[in-house]
Amino acid sequence: MTDIFRTLILPATVTPLAQEIAATLSPGGIGMWTTGLSPTGLPPATHFISTGFIPPEFAYMVPEQFWEQDETGAWVETGSTPGDPVAVYEACTAAGMTVTLEEIEAVYAVADATEQEPFVAMGRMGLVLVQSDEPIQ
Repeated sequence: MTDIFRTLILPATVTPLAQEIAATLSPGGIGMWTTGLSPTGLPPATHFISTGFIPPEFAYMVPEQFWEQDETGAWVETGSTPGDPVAVYEACTAAGMTVTLEEIEAVYAVADATEQEPFVAMGRMGLVLVQSDEPIQ
């Protein structure tokens, strides 16, 4: 099957749990949500983004929102899919991770998951990349 493109943006408050879930479910989940975002581009990051192609078996478990711009340019949510937090919970606990279904549902409740290109999704949410004075190593 062909991998599916997703842009996943999460508030910083739930990012550590989402990172642990992703890494538990697949080695491909290691290193997700490491790029910080904020409304001003200044630290600290208020959100983190992960974008790219993911296997379909993971894509179906993630909630997804669908957005369109109206005649004024405002973003309007036109639909969504709930994902499958129960499947994520079962897979995580089977892999030995300690997590509750409620914790996973809390991540899903604040996740922004779309097929939008990253800068489109960031713009819709009023977020930009966090700039740092730290040298790249």
